[in-house]
Amino acid sequence: MKYPLNIYIVWHPNSLISESIAKALYNTFCRNYKDPLSRGLGIPVYFRFKKIVDEKPVEINFNNAEKNAVILLIDEEYFLDDAFKEYTKELVNLIDDDTRIFPVSLFDKAHTIGCGLSNIQFTNGTVFLDEKLDLELREHLTKSIRKIKSEILHDCARLLMAFHPTYKDKEEDRIGSPVKLFLSHAKYDGEITTLKFKRFIEDNLKLDVFFDTVDIANGYDFAEQFKQEILNSALVVFHTDEYSNREWCRKEVLIAKKYKSPIVVAHNIKEGENRAFPYLGNMPTTVLNDDETETGFYKIIYLTLYQVLNNLYQFRLLSNYRKLVKQDVEVKIITSPPELFNFVNIKKYQKEIDKKLMILYPDPPIGIEELSILNEVDPEVEFITPINLF
Repeated sequence: MKYPLNIYIVWHPNSLISESIAKALYNTFCRNYKDPLSRGLGIPVYFRFKKIVDEKPVEINFNNAEKNAVILLIDEEYFLDDAFKEYTKELVNLIDDDTRIFPVSLFDKAHTIGCGLSNIQFTNGTVFLDEKLDLELREHLTKSIRKIKSEILHDCARLLMAFHPTYKDKEEDRIGSPVKLFLSHAKYDGEITTLKFKRFIEDNLKLDVFFDTVDIANGYDFAEQFKQEILNSALVVFHTDEYSNREWCRKEVLIAKKYKSPIVVAHNIKEGENRAFPYLGNMPTTVLNDDETETGFYKIIYLTLYQVLNNLYQFRLLSNYRKLVKQDVEVKIITSPPELFNFVNIKKYQKEIDKKLMILYPDPPIGIEELSILNEVDPEVEFITPINLF
């Protein structure tokens, strides 16, 4: 069985900064190597830095996965090493719709390396929100890593969606984003922050947003347009004191959950809520503090892109596993840990099939305390992860 995506990270063995970035990327795209049982994307990540043959890293076999992403961490050591430059040329010759190279600039002249990279857009790891970075400083390196992770998450989502084939690379028009963010907020106390977030994205990132005040076409049914936008977006919830009191805010969350859209919650509670909306659980959250707006916005973006890639990758991975299950079992896939809300769809499935129903979700398995509640609702439905599949 092929994995949906393999990631290869290439850097020079003399670069401690590149090594730090590579390990951070491994933690993001695979899982925290210091906590191997933690929940992560689980994408295979391979390092290429040791000089094995002719002073070059070992070659890459791109036939082991459906899609491949190659991240080049180019600093001065990499730039000045002829063997690494030759290795880079060999990789560039293998680019196609299923294999993409994402070069990262770690010093000012990295983009002049040649090697066939002249027409490929670099991620600039030396600048963060117009701030010039000194990567020798821990604080600046942290900012650089934050930016690199966010951009690579977006790039990998684009790759998995086959959003922009190679034949369109030379088109002059702006390449759109496969990821649209639906900004869900209560106008009473969330509109100002949400509008700032929208402007932040437009000024700094290659993402599209839906903001109802300006993005609903005149004369159109706003309820239907909301639904269509959420179906094709990641929902970003700005959770303020009034959010749970607003009918349309609650509807937006329920639509997103029903259709399995990625959801991220940014908590910005000031005084509290009379009643918390019960369906704002089982999803990643962050805290948005007013005194660190830009940092908080980047956390939201990172979590959202992480969820988008997670949904794409897990669906493809679990679909491959589903083919291996015996035919007398009906397997349905969810890309996040199971919860009671899943029974909305489960009951519909049970009316359509006459087989045992299995719900396949990503590793690691949920705890026995959560599973016991699901089993109380219907003990005939089996919730299982790939690690326990065979």
